[in-house]
Amino acid sequence: MKRYIRIVVDIILLCLFITLMGYHITGNNFHEIIGVITFAFFLLHHLLNIKWYKTLFKGKYSFYRKMQVIINMFLLIAMIGIVISSIMISSNVFSFLNIKTTIFGRNLHLVSTSWCFILMGIHLGLHLNGLLLKLNRKMKNSSFEYAYYLIIALLIIVGAYFVIDTEIWKDMFLVNEFKFFDYNQNPYLFYIGEFLIVCFISLLTYLFLKLVTILKRGKKISNHTDE
Repeated sequence: MKRYIRIVVDIILLCLFITLMGYHITGNNFHEIIGVITFAFFLLHHLLNIKWYKTLFKGKYSFYRKMQVIINMFLLIAMIGIVISSIMISSNVFSFLNIKTTIFGRNLHLVSTSWCFILMGIHLGLHLNGLLLKLNRKMKNSSFEYAYYLIIALLIIVGAYFVIDTEIWKDMFLVNEFKFFDYNQNPYLFYIGEFLIVCFISLLTYLFLKLVTILKRGKKISNHTDE
């Protein structure tokens, strides 16, 4: 039961974060309210996965586990950056604190948000790795095999297009100090694009892990042959 609760919380968290990316669509007040709700679900996500922290100093560290810990730590840092910067630039929810909005606060929010979005996609890809491996085995030699591979290829291609179109790397590395929004943009197209970016990052993570596994197997076979 707890497993299903975690899945529901994770889905809600993903949807909330994607919604937050559309600041120009939701408007500032709704954006700030959704931000607080997102942080609450983020805390709930960690409480539901508290056992993971208890096992950090136990057992051996495989490549996958090392990568998972690194991504999770960076994701946590990015989220802390979002929370701090959100309070600094708030004009509604935290306005009672009377904190003056600064360029530093805006820049920190822009960088933290963009990095958190990408890291969230990698985090999702790490957790979907096992599911996709099972799905691959089921689809292999089935009637839907080629359709399945076509869908994966399309998700990667279209996702890559939206990554290029949104120029998210400019926010990640603060190429532009100010974020310019297209207020005439179709909201449905925008959110579909953001979702496809997450899919793209997640699938790249899965493919990277698969490549690492193949290289490791090749190395073992090579070492065995040499012996």
